[in-house]
Amino acid sequence: MPTCPQVLLPSSVLCLSYPYPNPCPLSPMKLLLACLLAVSAFAADGAKPHVPLAQQPLRMAKDIAAFEAADKANPPPQHALLFSGASTLRMWKNVADEMKPYPVINRGFGGSYTTEVLGYMDRITLPYHPRVIAYQCGGNDVNAGDEPEAPIGRIREYIARVRKENPDCAFVFIATTRAPSRKAKWAQLDEYNRLLAQICKEGKNLFYVDINPALNLPSGEGKPGSYLKDNLHPDVAGYKAIASVLKPAVDAAWQATEAAYKR
Repeated sequence: MPTCPQVLLPSSVLCLSYPYPNPCPLSPMKLLLACLLAVSAFAADGAKPHVPLAQQPLRMAKDIAAFEAADKANPPPQHALLFSGASTLRMWKNVADEMKPYPVINRGFGGSYTTEVLGYMDRITLPYHPRVIAYQCGGNDVNAGDEPEAPIGRIREYIARVRKENPDCAFVFIATTRAPSRKAKWAQLDEYNRLLAQICKEGKNLFYVDINPALNLPSGEGKPGSYLKDNLHPDVAGYKAIASVLKPAVDAAWQATEAAYKR
């Protein structure tokens, strides 16, 4: 005879076990069905709805404090090329070499969301008065459950806040990667990238770079050697491929701001 363990429901405890001290009034099939329904009800009750990232607290205070301490000990240059975003930038250890001859400040941090890049920008974007910002963030937002429009809205706010006090700054927006580990989210990531490319058609000195053809096969799967074992972050060859398509856009952005930053 089938047996069913004790299952805790939201408002009661349903205990169905067979054999009982007294004969169970349910047939084995009905008993099994009752068990399945109880477990389903418990699972449904336990599922938590997505809380929009805009309603969640910022998580990266220690990372930002470390940047500030580094800036105090060794002040970075003004009007440099600033990399702003999440862990793909944080893990790019030789980005300064790949972007020569431009002075580089890398402020990729954690596995950050656009809420955090925006929330900490008074401390790790605005003080540098960057000439060009290479920005990659938003994929983590979509992966966490936000709709693509949410990080896009925050990116628009980021641009506006930078240009309020640094109006000549150029932006190079790097597409989020359609990483193999995020295959379930590819459709949403594609929409995010489409909206990001659209932003760059709407204003002056806004450049968009799609790095996915450099990292991925036409099927969408990663090229051999492009990703680490996590199938999310680029490997050495992946970063080299990113640099090959990113550097021309950085060159164009730097040239476009030549007159403004020589005044």
